[in-house]
Amino acid sequence: MNSSSLILLLSVLMVSLPLSSAQPVWGYNCSNNRNYTRNSSFAANLNTLLSSIASGAPLAGSRGHFHNLTVGAKQGDDFASGTCLCRGDLSSTDCTSSCMDAAKSIRQVCPTQKQAIGWYRDCVFRYSDQPILGVMSSSPWFCSANPANASNPKLTALLQSLGPKALYGPKYAAGSRRVSGSLSVFADLGCNPDLNVSDCSRCYQDIINYIPSCCHGKAGGAILTPSCDSRVETYQFYHLSADSLSPAPTSLSSSTSKDYPERKRKSLEISAIAVATFLAVFVVVGIWIYRRQRKARHATNEEDIEDIIAVESLQFDLAAIKAATCNFSWDNKLGEGGFGEVYKGKLGNGQEVAVKRLSKNSGQGIAEFKTEVILVAGLQHKNLVKLLGFCMASKEKILVYEFLSNSSLDRFLFGNHKKHSPQSVKAKMFHLN
Repeated sequence: MNSSSLILLLSVLMVSLPLSSAQPVWGYNCSNNRNYTRNSSFAANLNTLLSSIASGAPLAGSRGHFHNLTVGAKQGDDFASGTCLCRGDLSSTDCTSSCMDAAKSIRQVCPTQKQAIGWYRDCVFRYSDQPILGVMSSSPWFCSANPANASNPKLTALLQSLGPKALYGPKYAAGSRRVSGSLSVFADLGCNPDLNVSDCSRCYQDIINYIPSCCHGKAGGAILTPSCDSRVETYQFYHLSADSLSPAPTSLSSSTSKDYPERKRKSLEISAIAVATFLAVFVVVGIWIYRRQRKARHATNEEDIEDIIAVESLQFDLAAIKAATCNFSWDNKLGEGGFGEVYKGKLGNGQEVAVKRLSKNSGQGIAEFKTEVILVAGLQHKNLVKLLGFCMASKEKILVYEFLSNSSLDRFLFGNHKKHSPQSVKAKMFHLN
């Protein structure tokens, strides 16, 4: 601490002063950075704060252990803000009495300072000309070590075990830990209830960080800051009964359920159940949709096949078509298009036909094939080649058209005035296809 700006009066020095406080005092911190005169408006507001803070209603949820009050406009020069945090094991009546005593004594110790802190046995009293409610501060800090030495006091482990319990509700926890044989250490940990969980957690960690420079090798002591405080002794100094104290976990970072507050653990359980339920419903709905789509596709395929079979009168046997085209001989090939090849064939009854053999990789499925059979078979026009039938077997999809004789095919493809070679006819058929 800076001795030019801070006045630290230990309780040992306070014995000679005629203070009205009836409770033991750890120490004071009076800041000389900001001073006021006795007749100023700030002095009037501070008098109102000191005389009224203990009589006001405590902060909701603090179990009567935290009082706060502000007087004056926040941006004004006469603004005054104060808090009083009592030890969590006190009754609300004892807390009110302790805050009243602290308000009287701190005025005598810091008579002209606008910022002051008093650390008492039962409470921490603080006032300032700046807003302090909801603002975490772990500096300045005060330390008083137990004069008794201890080789393994386990102070850090004990405070770490109390940390999770002192983060919620009234933000206070107390507990004990056996050191060796019959020796045990007792500790409490408290934080201002107006602070959030994150701020209190950081303040507790600062206290733990202060242990090496304050209480190393000692059996206990007190570490006090503006926003949180802790005390460790070799005897039970707090008034909580043994039944009200739950066993201390081994460390602050332990992942067992004992380390977590009950409310947080229940929240995690509810969240886990909700997520599991959602996933189960999602999977069931997904399976139902998949099966329905699969059934619909299967029904569609069956319907397509049934429609083809419905025109059985147009169906040719694959063996007959192979025989008619000399097993799809190259010599019988007339051309090739996007969906397959076209062959000339001669049926058993002597009728010449044009056979369109669809490629397996043509992309034309059963639906397209069925549509072409049904639609083309019903069309009759002098300029259209007549569809005689189809064949669908052994993964083959074949259309059988009427083959026009050379003379009429010539006229259909090229008109009446020119003669063309068979190769030219094939080329025209290729483009026509």
